[in-house]
Amino acid sequence: MQRIQNRAGFALPLVVIFLVILSFALAAGLAATAAEGGTTIAQRGQNRAYTIAEQGLQRFLISRDSLCRLNSFATCLTDPSAATGGQDSVQFAVGGGYAVVVSRLMRPQQGTKDTIPALFFVRARGIDSTSKMRGSDTTTSVRSVGLMVQWSTQTINVTGAWTSLSGLDKQGNAGQIDGNDQCGRKPAVAGVLVPKGDYTSSGGFVPTGNPPLDTSKTLAQLEPLVTIDWNGIINGGALTYDFVVPPDAFPDAAWFQADTSRWPIIRIHTNDFTLPNAGRGIIVADSDFTISGSNMWDGVILVGGQLTSNGNNTTSGTTVSGLNYKLPGSVQPPPGYINDNSTANGTKSYVYNSCNVNRATQRLKHYVALANTWVDDIPVW
Repeated sequence: MQRIQNRAGFALPLVVIFLVILSFALAAGLAATAAEGGTTIAQRGQNRAYTIAEQGLQRFLISRDSLCRLNSFATCLTDPSAATGGQDSVQFAVGGGYAVVVSRLMRPQQGTKDTIPALFFVRARGIDSTSKMRGSDTTTSVRSVGLMVQWSTQTINVTGAWTSLSGLDKQGNAGQIDGNDQCGRKPAVAGVLVPKGDYTSSGGFVPTGNPPLDTSKTLAQLEPLVTIDWNGIINGGALTYDFVVPPDAFPDAAWFQADTSRWPIIRIHTNDFTLPNAGRGIIVADSDFTISGSNMWDGVILVGGQLTSNGNNTTSGTTVSGLNYKLPGSVQPPPGYINDNSTANGTKSYVYNSCNVNRATQRLKHYVALANTWVDDIPVW
């Protein structure tokens, strides 16, 4: 019988080839999985960065003043309405990252009386610091959004030197209540503006202004013209206060004299609080308020209840009393009801001064977004 000769085996090379092919296939699958995971992480990071950018932009538009004053990374224009160049720049933390917001002047304010507001472009860059492709990766997701805005200087609609939704009783013919702008920049307003039938006087006193005395509207007609958001101020946190009395003490005369640039916003909780000394800024009194002696106030006085003014005092800016009638659900008095009137006794001066109103409300000025100017994913600049 013929013997079968030995032949070289092919099983082992075939297995090796199969393992190599399988390894390449496995590696390709892992690479595809990693790529897909990286794409998902990147997409999520972009979405988070977009959210951060949008939140940063909205927060800047709402809270520019506090962000500029309290943020160590901020450089801001002192008065954007007077700017001829420059920009605001702030950086602050947002959940999972941070936002860098830059507002650049595009066109300065035009005019002083019939003003065309300054125009700005605001860019917010959102940086998501939570998304990483791999453990040692330091790459961050970034998105930028932008918006055209105007710098609004309309902070309070001044309707009179003394506007009182609860009425006014003027005792004696001394002193003045004058709606002519003592600063000479704005048109005259009413000297006294009260609801129909809610003004009484003795001694033949005559206010001045345009008109000197306006009693042409009922309380229901007058309330919408006084555009102060009293409910938002009292209950909604519309203002940020420098002093809240109590628990804070009212700033004394020395505090005001130490720095003439101080125009604080002061909230008064105490009913029938008496102004202790002269000062300036904005007073927000929840209920009744009294000014006695020779104390003077420059700026804005907002009183929820009755304002009683005794002695020889001067207020230069604008004064509004009886604002609690604007609160939701408040009981409206009948026409001609005078028991809730504010009272002006003796020699006093309540005059409209647009410059003092402007200084007092400087921190209330804000950016206003222009419609149809939103831009997504703009270049970084």
